[in-house]
Amino acid sequence: MHPIFVELGPLTIRWYGVCVALGFLAAFALFRRRAKRAGLGADLATNLLLLLFGAGLIGARAWYVARYWREEFVDNPREIFMLQHGGLVFLGGFFAAMAALWVWSRVKRIPLAPVADALAPCLALGQVFGRVGCFMNGCCYGRVSDAPWAIAPNAPPAVAGIPRHPTQLYEALGLLDLTLALIFMQRFQRYPGQIAWSYALLYAILRFSVEFFRGDVPHDLAGRFTSAQAACALLFFIAWIGSARGAFLAAKRRRTAARDAMAKSAGAAISRSLERP
Repeated sequence: MHPIFVELGPLTIRWYGVCVALGFLAAFALFRRRAKRAGLGADLATNLLLLLFGAGLIGARAWYVARYWREEFVDNPREIFMLQHGGLVFLGGFFAAMAALWVWSRVKRIPLAPVADALAPCLALGQVFGRVGCFMNGCCYGRVSDAPWAIAPNAPPAVAGIPRHPTQLYEALGLLDLTLALIFMQRFQRYPGQIAWSYALLYAILRFSVEFFRGDVPHDLAGRFTSAQAACALLFFIAWIGSARGAFLAAKRRRTAARDAMAKSAGAAISRSLERP
């Protein structure tokens, strides 16, 4: 675990930036394959992903800067633009990207749910690489631990050499499982938006759980919870409402279709009986 990928004279390339780039490319490749299900052409899919990446990057950085303004930025505002040093909050990027997706769907007049379903596994896959980047960068580290799998980071200096929960890898492995589960779930999809809502529900649970092992953020809500856990609780509630509504409407449509089919069948039977001599 080392934050520097390579140094080329005055140019320093960090693992965090490399992993974010790899995550984007992996998400891009998967979304290009899945976009056809949502009725998107290759160019439209590419433009959408670039829009969401930009919105997500701005939202993720803005959340981090707002959270650590006094500690890291008040005396050095230029550091706001030093993304290669790390400092992105996924939940901020997620909410910003979802807002951008909603506006895009309204402007383009394209149904939102199928696009969100196509995007969900791609987002989870991109996050896998992002969390590996956090691990290499030494940020988002866990609490001190004596577990056999605890890892002693060598950065940042304040925590270097102390075995800790590898919370970055906990989340990365959970996100990899989530990616595969969402792709598999598509075979049993019952209504538009089910994959997207399932992502939001399951990610909220995953992130909420991992936060208990984080050692780099204050657990200052009710003495044991983090601000990210509060955001996850809100995300879970919204996703639960959306998922329940989608399931209810899908069941209602199936009942209506069944009644219409029965009525049509009965009408056809009556017509045949009247036609008999």
